[in-house]
Amino acid sequence: MAHDCSSGGESAPGPRRDLARDGDGPPDVDRASEVDRPLDRDSVLGLDRALAGRRLRMWGPRRAYHRAVLAGAHRLPATSGALLVSNHGRLDFDSFILCLLVLRSNGRLVRLLGDRLWFGLPVASGLMASAGVVEGTRENARRLLEGGELVLTYPGGVPEILSSRYGREHVDWRGRTGFARVALDAGVPIIPVVSVGVNNGHLFLTSGCRLGRLLYRRILRLGPEYDSYRDPLTVGLLPLPLPFSTAVHLPLPCKVRYVVGEPIYPVVAAQGVGAGDRAPVGAGEHAPVGAGDRAPAGEPTGADALAAERELAERVIRAMRELIRQHGRLGP
Repeated sequence: MAHDCSSGGESAPGPRRDLARDGDGPPDVDRASEVDRPLDRDSVLGLDRALAGRRLRMWGPRRAYHRAVLAGAHRLPATSGALLVSNHGRLDFDSFILCLLVLRSNGRLVRLLGDRLWFGLPVASGLMASAGVVEGTRENARRLLEGGELVLTYPGGVPEILSSRYGREHVDWRGRTGFARVALDAGVPIIPVVSVGVNNGHLFLTSGCRLGRLLYRRILRLGPEYDSYRDPLTVGLLPLPLPFSTAVHLPLPCKVRYVVGEPIYPVVAAQGVGAGDRAPVGAGEHAPVGAGDRAPAGEPTGADALAAERELAERVIRAMRELIRQHGRLGP
């Protein structure tokens, strides 16, 4: 389960394949991957990139099972940092499928922000960390972005999964603007990625309130911040009701498609530029915002900073909903 983060120069890249124009064919796997080539700097947060690449490739069978494809990968920066945000769904671990597709399409290793609960489980925490997952804190997200990494977060978290409807995609990020704050602090664009079909793998039969309390509070002994977590009975591949925590790895063979939207740049305040001015459309194609490319002095503070955070979050939410209208079925 992913988590909302609110709890060096290289030569210009060559032309990349436009999956949105080429259809949903297999991604280009011939390009050199960043997990295979030597690095000229230490990996951020001590990641063994070669091992992380191998871990992600283990999700190849799940990618094939869901016939998962990635459209619009050309919108991802070739070398600089960016924050990817997506809608969470009932497949849950499909985040690794998305990371695998990005790795195969342009060779970049995505760093996923994970829920704190995984890092309290010895075996799970080791597996997560070896695949490039870090605990979803603002500090971790900021360090990764400042190091030029692609970072993936799901602002809706588990509540977005539990409020979902079968056959529809939705964005439930009420009160969750921490992702925008991190992007503003790091001076990087936010790239919306819509996950289409991720709510088609399970049919929820119950609310899961009682099972949720049993699992998260009594068995795992997590804190009160997990009171809203539920564990509904669900039907997936097996034709019998099972707790979602058990059946999550047995989904129906639904088709999944990921669509990358246009980068959304934070509002900047610079000399001769008003606080309401934005980076020009398409700026990322000519001068990507990378590690160290911060907004100049004069950044808003206090109430202005909060307003900028909310404004950026709203722009991203609108972009996500528009992508869902174009490529999926918008839910409540």
